[in-house]
Amino acid sequence: MNPGPSDTDLVVRNKLYTVGAIKPVGCKESRSRQTSVAGARANYRNLVACLNKAWAPMVARAGGRFRAPSVMMFSGTVSSPCGTHSDSGPPFYCTTNDTIYMNLTQDIGNYNNYPEAYNKVWARMWMLHQFAHEYGHHVQNMVGIFPAYARIRYERATYAKELEDSRRLELQASCFSDIFIGSNRRSYPITGQSLFQWRFLIGNTIDPQHDHGAPAIHKYWAQRGWDARNPTACNTFAASSSKVQ
Repeated sequence: MNPGPSDTDLVVRNKLYTVGAIKPVGCKESRSRQTSVAGARANYRNLVACLNKAWAPMVARAGGRFRAPSVMMFSGTVSSPCGTHSDSGPPFYCTTNDTIYMNLTQDIGNYNNYPEAYNKVWARMWMLHQFAHEYGHHVQNMVGIFPAYARIRYERATYAKELEDSRRLELQASCFSDIFIGSNRRSYPITGQSLFQWRFLIGNTIDPQHDHGAPAIHKYWAQRGWDARNPTACNTFAASSSKVQ
């Protein structure tokens, strides 16, 4: 009886890395702005439709079963099968119920709290990148990377190795995010000030828990995704430890 791929195979040699470049789907930014709950919701709906269209054939070619994620918005605290989270933290993805939880307080606040036009562009790009990043975790879940990562991390002998595993997962999700963003940069579009702010944000992330990757490392993987538009460029699990600090 064939035992199937090992957890190492699922993260290092996943079939997703062999399916080729993601195709642009003509995604355009919503005309709504995240000044309110309704504006944020319109953006989330637009993005999830674009991401579903882009990733569904990729997941199918990798042998996964595509399923559209649910999207929930929250302010204050929210309870999920993956625990209770506060809007003082980032958005998150829960593998148990295939749901992306978007932080309304963050997205609306980022847009409304700063009057400068360039800050509002940054807020729009930040929301785009965060949403596509959480969707990247959904892709990992559908092709078996996320559950294999969880099993590997559970067996680690040291907390340092657990953190390294976490950084590999998170950096890959950002790389997947920028595969999508890069492939749709002309239609969205990501040009001018939008491109400037995207470049700024990928290189100026924070990592206080040392579980998401240092800013320069995040920029490295995000840029790889943007340039290649192919999951093979996002194999963080095969990279050396120095590339996932």
